Amino acid sequence: MIGNKNLISIICLAMVSLFFASCAGNSDSTVQFKLYGTDLQVHFDASKRVAVKDGRGEELGKCLKWIETSTKTTLEDCQRIKKQLNLSDWAYLRMLDRFATACLDSTNEAVLLMYSLLTQSGYGAFVNVYDNGQLRIWYHSDAFIFNKLFFSRNEKNYYLYGDSIPKGEDDIRVAKEGKPIDFRYQGEVKLAYKATKPRTIKSRWNPDFIFTFQMNKNLVDYYGDVPSVSYDENFMTRWATLANYPLEQQLKDSLVMPMKKKVEGLSQKDAVQQILWWIHGDVDLEKENPNQEMFLFAFDEDVWGYDRAFCAEETLFYPYCDAEDRAILLSRLVRDVVGLDVALVYYPGHLATAVCFTEESVKGDFLMVDNRRFIICDPTYIGSNVGETMPDMNNEETTVIMIK
Repeated sequence: MIGNKNLISIICLAMVSLFFASCAGNSDSTVQFKLYGTDLQVHFDASKRVAVKDGRGEELGKCLKWIETSTKTTLEDCQRIKKQLNLSDWAYLRMLDRFATACLDSTNEAVLLMYSLLTQSGYGAFVNVYDNGQLRIWYHSDAFIFNKLFFSRNEKNYYLYGDSIPKGEDDIRVAKEGKPIDFRYQGEVKLAYKATKPRTIKSRWNPDFIFTFQMNKNLVDYYGDVPSVSYDENFMTRWATLANYPLEQQLKDSLVMPMKKKVEGLSQKDAVQQILWWIHGDVDLEKENPNQEMFLFAFDEDVWGYDRAFCAEETLFYPYCDAEDRAILLSRLVRDVVGLDVALVYYPGHLATAVCFTEESVKGDFLMVDNRRFIICDPTYIGSNVGETMPDMNNEETTVIMIK
């Protein structure tokens, strides 16, 4: 039997294939490439390619003119794929990169092809040339992107595309203003479905609260590729952005629906308590046994070598998670399973969750937000109950981060 997610992926990819079939009369050849495990193809004719050996030479303008006059069908293909697969701005940017590289390898011509398609799609960007004659793209975004080089131009921030840092800098070669790359949730990206291995997680405090689930590995890879960002000069919007990423349908079917059935008939407090205990798991700072059937706490610096916050989907996939990951996961499951409003609670050096119960009988430590009472629920305070604050955390020194 084909699952809902598989069927959606098949339909979306079939639509893309039908579009290409309708363009069969076009003289351009098609270029095949992959985006997060999803097979794609775009029309492009490289037979009249203009080489750009040095980004400072006159051939740069000739190459750009060649690209702009020969990519009408290419641009239509790219924009059609963006719509059909509901690609986010970031996924679209990555698609243009992989397409350009598949066409022209890692060359200056590929950089110009990517730049041209990006700006023709309405996004702001410019191209610089560096000491070795290599061209690099800078794209406009209103977000603050952590650990990325940026350049302010006309009171707008532009971020260097790519991880390697070039040496030296020359004048801007070509530039065009346009809309920013938006990293906030724009709907589920409809990638081909590649099932992960089934994962089973059980509660230490209620062995009957046990679930086995799967998810789309291609979607997990996409989430892991999206840069960590914040908005409005507020670093805490980083967590709000991640907390607002919903679980994809296959994961809802294999986890959220069974969890809803398991808590059916329980009070709101008892239902949240079961989810809280389920996430608590254990601590494995030495990373000696990552295969336990529970969530394991470890610090990002020890696992990844740097701070890395997860959306809920990633926490459900990886063996280790820290306080911010658990708080985001709890906020997601409480909304999806119990249907209650939540907030993230930032203590200096720690992140927890708070839940707005509609049953007035729920007692415990709480915070007031717009005359509504949010009860502390800390998924890192292992073994704690609803309403208990982790020791050494002061609820008078918190910042509340409201979640949609």
